Amino acid sequence: KILKVQIDPGAGLLGFQARNIGMELLGNIKQALAFTGIAQKLYRVFLEQDCSLIEINPLVRLNDGSLLALDAKVNFDDNGLFRHRDNEGLRDVDSEEPKEVEAKQAGLSYIKLEGNVGCVVNGAGLAMATMDLIKRYGGEPANFLDVGGSSSPEKMKTAMSIILSDPNVKAILVNIFGGITRCDDIANGLLQAAKEIDIKVPVIARLTGTHSGKALEILAGTRVLPVKTMAGGVKKAVELAGGEK
Repeated sequence: KILKVQIDPGAGLLGFQARNIGMELLGNIKQALAFTGIAQKLYRVFLEQDCSLIEINPLVRLNDGSLLALDAKVNFDDNGLFRHRDNEGLRDVDSEEPKEVEAKQAGLSYIKLEGNVGCVVNGAGLAMATMDLIKRYGGEPANFLDVGGSSSPEKMKTAMSIILSDPNVKAILVNIFGGITRCDDIANGLLQAAKEIDIKVPVIARLTGTHSGKALEILAGTRVLPVKTMAGGVKKAVELAGGEK
C-alpha cells in the first residue's frame, strides 16, 4: 500500500500529516510520534539540500519499539549543486554511466537509452518532443542529449563522439532550433567530428533559425543529409536506422 500526502510548500510537512501516515503504517501512537520526527527531518533535508529524491529504505521497528533507519538513498539536483559544494564530493561517479559523466564534464545533458536512433538536440523540451516523434514513427531513441543554449563546435564534436560510442546507434538525427544556439556552430562541429571520428552511420540534420542558411552552405557536399522539417528528419532517421513501421 502506498500512502500519499499533499504538502503545502509554504507550511511544509505538518505534524498531523506525518502522524496520520505513522499511524497507518505502525498502528501505535508512540511509534507514530517517533515517525513524525523522522519524516519532518527528512522533508527539511529534501528542501535544504536541493534533493530530487530522498528515502529511508528500510526503516525498521526494533524489539523495544524504537525506529531505526538501516539504509537511505539521496539524489541531489545537479542544478542546485552550486549552493552545496560539499555535496559534490559525495558523488560516486563509478556507479554512473561513464558517457553520462563525460557529457556532464563537457556541459552536455546526456542520458543513454536502448534504441538505435541517436539524437542531438538543443533544449530539453525539443529533445523530449524529438524522442516522442521518433517513437511515433516506429523508431526507438538511443539517447537524450541536450547540447544547451549555446553550442561551440567543440561541444558538438564531443556530442557526436559520445553518441557514436554506442554500438546500437544506426542513424543520428541532429535537430536544432537556433535561437541562442547558432546553426553554423553546429555545422562546423559536425565537420570537425567527421574529420576526427569515423562516422559510419547516416547523419540527418534539421537546422533552422540563427545562421541556418550559412549552416546549410557549410554542410553542402558533405555526407550530412539536410531536411527542412522536424517530422521529415525523424521519418528519415527512423527509416535509415531500419526501424520504420
